[in-house]
Amino acid sequence: MVVFSNQRLGAGAEMIVADDVAVEMLRATANQARPFAKARWEHELIEWLELRAGCGPAFDVGDIAWTPEHFEAQRRFLLEAMARAAAESAHGLAFERWRRMIEAHPRESILVGRRWQRSTNN
Repeated sequence: MVVFSNQRLGAGAEMIVADDVAVEMLRATANQARPFAKARWEHELIEWLELRAGCGPAFDVGDIAWTPEHFEAQRRFLLEAMARAAAESAHGLAFERWRRMIEAHPRESILVGRRWQRSTNN
């Protein structure tokens, strides 16, 4: 089982899905983002989503290396990729809950210099 969460929103924002569902969601989102990626951060997000697809057991919205100055564009890029992935997925409800976590992520929680966490051990 994999926990999708947004620690900034609390335990009520958690969603638990089967490993195969998490893998599909993360890989499908990466695949849908790939043709639209231009900025370095977008390419790094795709690589990170693919790496996380094999890591389990948890995925937190705060683990994404958002940057304060580009947060809204970064969030929009991810949400658009997720929407395309959800349209082709049997896991639309899970994508919807994940979307809400990302949309609700507070901009003020973004840290300057945040790095991508490459494994669950970081």
